[in-house]
Amino acid sequence: MTTADGTQLQPVAGPGLTGLRNLGNSCYLASVMQCVFGIDRFRDRYFPSAADHFLTCSQLHPAKCMLCQLHKLANGLWSGRYAVLETEDGETRHQHGISPAHFKAMVARDHPEFASMRQQDAFEFLQHLNKQIDIAERPVEGGALNPTSVFDFTTEERLQCTKCSRVRYTTQKSSLLSLPVAKRPLAAVEGVPQEFEPVQLAECFDMMTADETVDGYMCPSCEQPTTAKKSTRFATFPKVLAVQVRRFEFVNWVPQKLEIPVQVPQGPIELGAYRGQGLQLGEEALPETDDQPPTDAQPEPVDESVVAQLESMGFPRVRCVKAVKKT
Repeated sequence: MTTADGTQLQPVAGPGLTGLRNLGNSCYLASVMQCVFGIDRFRDRYFPSAADHFLTCSQLHPAKCMLCQLHKLANGLWSGRYAVLETEDGETRHQHGISPAHFKAMVARDHPEFASMRQQDAFEFLQHLNKQIDIAERPVEGGALNPTSVFDFTTEERLQCTKCSRVRYTTQKSSLLSLPVAKRPLAAVEGVPQEFEPVQLAECFDMMTADETVDGYMCPSCEQPTTAKKSTRFATFPKVLAVQVRRFEFVNWVPQKLEIPVQVPQGPIELGAYRGQGLQLGEEALPETDDQPPTDAQPEPVDESVVAQLESMGFPRVRCVKAVKKT
């Protein structure tokens, strides 16, 4: 096995270095689960307590218990017992790894796409996985041990009327972030798929937090249709930020993936510039309306996994949220 530049990969083995076998186009599952169990909160939740859970689980059939399968997978990946390098004719080969067949069957049992043998989107699977873990963890100490909380953060939306300059701030809880990406095609070459200019990750965050014009906004202060500017920033940051870049466009109403290279820096990523500050000195808040909840009220909850899937298709977030609330 070699890298893209032809360098030979050296076989590795040991705790935390256990591979997952492909079950037929299941690379999306393997990549997500390896990343997830590389996070301390997930490893510490399911690996040390695996033996205790197996002894105390009240589920008659472990294959139908989500927590059993998570503990089993964590034990397989982190115990090191299954990360054994094979030898053939005196030459060290790669390990066989473990088969996550029971885990896949459990996590995908109510999802026709993930239950199939077809290729799937890793980000959509992460959304589905988080939802299934949330359901399984709720009865355990009221969900206090749920490791998916490492992904939780809050966004701050700022809306300003361009006529009276008054503003409104609202917040929305989320756990996964879908970023826009700039599309800059390179010169087309006959017989070669369309290529695009590389984009820096920081540019995607700049696009996400940039002002968006809202035409026909009914300002409660001006009491007439005006134009407003809207922007979204972070109100809080998660311990682990899960990001998807929306590299799709619609061709005849069918989403097509764009091969846009997104360059991620190797070192720390500074996100302080994208943090919201709330109502500032000198700003005047827009008056509340009957159809507008108070600024200190909790926003109507929406299924963020569905919102993110719609955003990944290129739809604006505000329209995605409205669509989910209407269905």
